[in-house]
Amino acid sequence: ITHDAERQRYSVLIDGVEAYLTYETPSPSIRHITHTIVPKSIGGRGLGQRLVTRAVEDAIMTNAQQISSSCWFATKLIDKNPDWKKHLA
Repeated sequence: ITHDAERQRYSVLIDGVEAYLTYETPSPSIRHITHTIVPKSIGGRGLGQRLVTRAVEDAIMTNAQQISSSCWFATKLIDKNPDWKKHLA
């Protein structure tokens, strides 16, 4: 998984097909996940979960960022993880 901070995007390339997660930083202290996209041709491999995990853990590791999400998939994963929920904005 690669992180392009300038484009606010995490991505992974599998068999020439890209899965990605996008986010916004509405303030320096918040990372807001907007979309997690995994094309059907590479679905079912846990890529979406890996992307969300990386984005959330990176935000938490900065100690300065809280997380929020308008992406249904990321929200579902965050809600299931008590360690992540305590970092919600």
